[in-house]
Amino acid sequence: MYFDKEKLRALLKWYMQEVGSNLISVLVMSRVGLVIDIITREKEREEEKKFIGAFSALVEVVLRKLTKDFDLGTFGAGTFDTDRYRFIFCESGQEHVLVSIFDNMTLIDTIFPYTYIVADKVARIIDGLPVSPVIPKLSIEKEINHLKKESEYIYKLSLIGDSGVGKTSIVHRYVFEEFSEDYKSTIGTFIMKKECDFEDINTKIRFSIWDLAGQTQFKRIWPEYLANSNAGIMVFDITSRKSFESIDMWYKEIVRVSSSPGLVLILAGNKVDLDEERVVSREEAELMAKKLNVHYIETSAKEDVHLSDLFEWIALQLLERRFSPEDYIVKKNDLDVHKDTQYYISEAQLRMFIHYFNKQHDYAIDEREKIESLRFLELLKKIKKNVL
Repeated sequence: MYFDKEKLRALLKWYMQEVGSNLISVLVMSRVGLVIDIITREKEREEEKKFIGAFSALVEVVLRKLTKDFDLGTFGAGTFDTDRYRFIFCESGQEHVLVSIFDNMTLIDTIFPYTYIVADKVARIIDGLPVSPVIPKLSIEKEINHLKKESEYIYKLSLIGDSGVGKTSIVHRYVFEEFSEDYKSTIGTFIMKKECDFEDINTKIRFSIWDLAGQTQFKRIWPEYLANSNAGIMVFDITSRKSFESIDMWYKEIVRVSSSPGLVLILAGNKVDLDEERVVSREEAELMAKKLNVHYIETSAKEDVHLSDLFEWIALQLLERRFSPEDYIVKKNDLDVHKDTQYYISEAQLRMFIHYFNKQHDYAIDEREKIESLRFLELLKKIKKNVL
């Protein structure tokens, strides 16, 4: 079995650094107990060998028990305590398990979110998929959407929805421009980065995209992952009524924990390539979107339908929230002109706004948005001609 062992080692080191000194050792093992890689805080190699020998037999026994006790030969995650150690077992794909060994007094609720991130990355490294060994901090600053440098912004975008609706497929298609029929379920969350470059308004939006696992076994860690989201895509499968009926729950969850002012949300009905199997009509989905006061769009990761429109629409909504009249308009008073009841806009600012609303029109996802952007464009054109 070939995989990037250096990347795996870098990931495990990052994990050990991130969760702190209570993590004694971390291993990647096969389900039959074969150690693929290990990092431990034991300094002497001989002590490390003794350490491995002391618990490797126990790990194999616990793995067999966990696998036997849960359906389909998989178990998601589990814990096991001895008088000295606290173990967290988290499956990393079908064949491997991430084993984290802590001091027995360790409180693990805040550690689980990191463990799931690492387990997901381990599975992808072993499968040869592109993945970074970097583990993001979950105690994110309250305002992640800071200005990195002039005209370059970073935002956290979360994809939420039930398991199997196609969230991972959407992200892979958008980021890597590829589609696979056999994506594995996300373990906890999977994080990717992507940039939207609006050259004509000299602006870049950088997304940190968090693909959240929809299985209920991960419910207790959803708040950690959704915290400080600047935007969210609520995804359902148009061939699954259950996934559609769960949207209200997902909406309440992200609104409850995001804490970001001006949260941008959109509802996406995925898998329109399976329209003949549709059980949720477009009209029904639009009513749901209206109830939640969000926009609705239909997508297909398989056929790349409306995915660029989806992400670029979100980028433009986030960009719009950066605009402030004080940033772009100057009072006559500031120009030593009598009367402070009128405002001026510079030629450069006017051009920027015209470009911006042209983009808004290009990526509008419903008729109302197109009409609104055209209304602003007409207004700006009148200003340009000194009619207003």
